[in-house]
Amino acid sequence: MDLKGQTVVFQKASASHYFIIRALEDVGLKYSDIKVQSIPTVESTAVFMQGKIPVWVTSDPYLALVEKAGKVRVLKTAQGLDSPGGYYIGAKQFAIDNPQLLRIVIEEIDKIQRWAEAHPKETARLIAHYQKLPLDVMEVVIKRRSYGLRAISPDLIKDQQRVADYFYKNGVLPKPINVQEALLTPEQYAAITPPTISQK
Repeated sequence: MDLKGQTVVFQKASASHYFIIRALEDVGLKYSDIKVQSIPTVESTAVFMQGKIPVWVTSDPYLALVEKAGKVRVLKTAQGLDSPGGYYIGAKQFAIDNPQLLRIVIEEIDKIQRWAEAHPKETARLIAHYQKLPLDVMEVVIKRRSYGLRAISPDLIKDQQRVADYFYKNGVLPKPINVQEALLTPEQYAAITPPTISQK
């Protein structure tokens, strides 16, 4: 499908926004070559299912849902597009004041992820109920996701700065952002990071 001139729906300033700019570059197109429509992913799912959106940028579980319905042809995945991944975030001062508490929370999240990775069917059953999704859709989502937390490292910080710089360059952000200003010191990260968490 030729994307030039097409209306592309996604949520602005999101991971989907980063993805579409990078995906366009990958095929030699510019952001200005498409017509952008920003709709929150939760709302755009139903509109896409009705056939009212020609090109949609989304992620699981919404992708798995429309795949099951036979309503989608995947044009491009994030594979090879240096996607920044996801992060757990909190108020900076809270993190500084409560390192022991956060260390316990992060350790427990990591344990849950490891359990989920070892028990995919049980995990799908547990989550499907709360997300109000069919079990087979949730099983696809669980199978496709990656597991295991990583500690904040210089490389991850560089990744975040790269995304911020990229958004500024492409007009998503009105001014440059120094992500370091929102981060803790290496010593503060060490205080909240359990030894079981990967440092890579």
